Amino acid sequence: MEAIRSMTSATGARTQDSAMATGMVAYGIVFLRVAVGLFFLIQEAYLEKLFTWTDKTLPTIFATWAKNPHGYAFYQSFLTNVAIPNAEFFRYLVPSWEVTFGICLILGLGLRVLIPFQIFANLNYMLGKTLASPSADLDKLTIIVLIALFMISAGRYYGLDRYLRRRFSWL
Repeated sequence: MEAIRSMTSATGARTQDSAMATGMVAYGIVFLRVAVGLFFLIQEAYLEKLFTWTDKTLPTIFATWAKNPHGYAFYQSFLTNVAIPNAEFFRYLVPSWEVTFGICLILGLGLRVLIPFQIFANLNYMLGKTLASPSADLDKLTIIVLIALFMISAGRYYGLDRYLRRRFSWL
């Protein structure tokens, strides 16, 4: 009888420990989601693009990527024919998108829908810089983190997606 009690208490302790671990994992997911959101707001949108991408600098960046001897021909063609002529549009689109994405990451809002768009944006940055370039390393890391956040449905952990999921199950 005492052996059964010790197994029960051991099982109860294990259940309690796994519940605590699950809670800690949830907090870790929330921390990662909010930290990446702040990174997008501060580094990507504010410091890197919002004030440094002007009507003169962005076409220069696109032209540098288009003339890169190690660049990909299909992407250089896209830059030359689409991006450079529409640099003014991209100047407003990209920082606005990254501010919106950063806020949604922090709030945990619509992440299963929005993360693939940001992965697409980071792939474009990597294609412009070339995959082997050391300057593309941060983009690679960002894609890995975004894939992890997508796979675990990070918005469902103390985010607005948790509440929206009742209405939209695919979130």
